[in-house]
Amino acid sequence: MKLIFSKSYAVTLLLLLLNSLVLIWAFAYPPNPNRIIETWFIAILLHRYWPRCWRFIMWMSAVLILFYHPTAAHYGRPSFGIVASLLSTTASEASEYITTLSWQTYLSTILLALIPLLILRWCKTRPAPHWRARWALMLIVIVSVMSVQTARKGYTVGGFALRAQPFELLADAYLQPRAYFAELKKLKEDLNKPDQWTITHTQQPFKNYVLIIGESARADYLHLYGFKYPNTPFLDSHANVIMDNMLSAGPNTPISLLYGLTLSHGQPFAIQNNIISLAKKAGMQTVWLSNQGALGQYDTSISTIAHHADQSIFLKKTGYDFGEKSHDDQLIEPLKKVLATPIPATQSRLIVVHIMGSHPNPCDRLAQPPHHYVENSNSNCYIDSIKQTDALLAQIHTVLQNTQQPFSMFYFSDHGLSHDKNTYEKNSLVRASSILRHNDHYLQNYHIPLVVINSNQTTQTRIKSRRSGLELIDGIAFWLGISSPQLPYSQSFFGSDDSQSLNVLDMNQHLQPANQLQDDPLPIELRP
Repeated sequence: MKLIFSKSYAVTLLLLLLNSLVLIWAFAYPPNPNRIIETWFIAILLHRYWPRCWRFIMWMSAVLILFYHPTAAHYGRPSFGIVASLLSTTASEASEYITTLSWQTYLSTILLALIPLLILRWCKTRPAPHWRARWALMLIVIVSVMSVQTARKGYTVGGFALRAQPFELLADAYLQPRAYFAELKKLKEDLNKPDQWTITHTQQPFKNYVLIIGESARADYLHLYGFKYPNTPFLDSHANVIMDNMLSAGPNTPISLLYGLTLSHGQPFAIQNNIISLAKKAGMQTVWLSNQGALGQYDTSISTIAHHADQSIFLKKTGYDFGEKSHDDQLIEPLKKVLATPIPATQSRLIVVHIMGSHPNPCDRLAQPPHHYVENSNSNCYIDSIKQTDALLAQIHTVLQNTQQPFSMFYFSDHGLSHDKNTYEKNSLVRASSILRHNDHYLQNYHIPLVVINSNQTTQTRIKSRRSGLELIDGIAFWLGISSPQLPYSQSFFGSDDSQSLNVLDMNQHLQPANQLQDDPLPIELRP
């Protein structure tokens, strides 16, 4: 039976509501009542009074879903952390990310993008009826009041109060990169300023201090931390100090290392007060070796610190990787050359080694095919990528031993990862597409290994205290034998008491209590 006009328009209104829900879900925004109502009411107004504009927005929405939903499905709405990761990544890492997306993600993206186009086709021959002006005014007032309330409650990030899609997505896509580049500009300006370190005492019994920054290794995947398979034979036998409950400062590399390697303690930081400037202020020679891409001196927040070392070497000489793969063990030769360079007898040396480690996709980190542990290739690669990092640590240890000089190694991972909940069956990892990703909702995304190896020590000590990565620079300073009143947690970092404020940063650089994070346990097949 053919619908009469009023019923036809009622269907149109329901379809516009459906489209509002689809957009909110596709872009991974919280589906709260305000966002649903604002998106729906604005769509109704545009459909009635500006149909050409509405049709354009519907087409644009379909295109935006095609481009952004795969990222939204795994990482959420646009945030500072996502922008920082995107702009700090390499071309090969971007291609790896595309290949790790499941076919279900691509299928859902296509289906979601079709919905606004199908609604557009439905409405093409069904124009909106005539409205009285007061009804339009009422919708405008409701949306305006909601936006004002949003702004007054301080909900917005970057000052955009209208939650209607796709306008909110477009605003975030503009505001978040702008915030990132503003932060990068501030970093450049700050790095040209003198540091503000005050050093009261230095005592450095070792000639060479090697700080190894790992990548994406969650602690419970290391045999050293109780993992089922023996993928850390070197650390098992050589680790002298083991932090059992260390948490990263943030959920991804830029946030975690910026706040962990600079003086901040969770507050706004000045990047000139970083671990390199601290070591130089203490009279140490500084070297930064990296297997992570850097387009130029100021392209990423981490390379801004790296390039202020006395010597910095990046394996990816053109910066972004552009398909050229380099493995972490290629850092060994530059390390040997650095160690062969003599320094004054009274001086010590800090060498930072920044590796790719277990960065997604872990299969591309391996020089050899992985062992078969479970029916999941990604998990097998991840387990063996940690084993490969362990082997790299053994190589670094051997190179340091060959110098016949006293040394100390400090290894930690910048952050962990979480199981992808879209393809993750609780307590099971049987699907071939189930992988590990960045996330700021789960404890295991922050629980990281932290180990110290000293050339003059044979005993092994486990420290059970829970420690926030916002105090990491205090711990590194203590390891380097540097005392400063600006680092109040240095003496207690390797102590038995928990951090007074056990907080971590989310993707938007907001503090959140670690004890409120959800649990992401190992699958049964990988538990001891």
